[in-house]
Amino acid sequence: MGRPPHETTEVTPFYVESGRLRPPDCLGELQRRVFVELVSSCPVSQFRKSDVGLLARWAELTVMAETAAFHLGADGMVVSTKEGSKVSPWFQIHRDVTRELRALSQRLQIGPRGRAPKASKTKAGPVSYYERMMLEGDDEPAN
Repeated sequence: MGRPPHETTEVTPFYVESGRLRPPDCLGELQRRVFVELVSSCPVSQFRKSDVGLLARWAELTVMAETAAFHLGADGMVVSTKEGSKVSPWFQIHRDVTRELRALSQRLQIGPRGRAPKASKTKAGPVSYYERMMLEGDDEPAN
């Protein structure tokens, strides 16, 4: 008993409320972008409301990893001090954050493992400009 040999694309009507999760208000701008990018690149059925906390941590950790990678690229992995050379503190931050990202990716089934043969073969449907605005919170009137 296996998966059907065809691939489907999910289609959601424009006028229906999106089933995609919205980023929580506690996230900063960069973290919100990462959250929206992840949620809109996966099928709607991939995540549930109970996953919002884990997805928020994913977004925060992703921004931390990118910040650490930027500093490692700019400053190098070895820094000079009065006592001599030592490993950049950004190296440890990058290592710890990527370790946590790996653990979260397994729990959220993000990545190749989540697309293993037993995983559902539903492709993420296109996200309209208006749906993306709604997810980012740009569709609400200014007060």
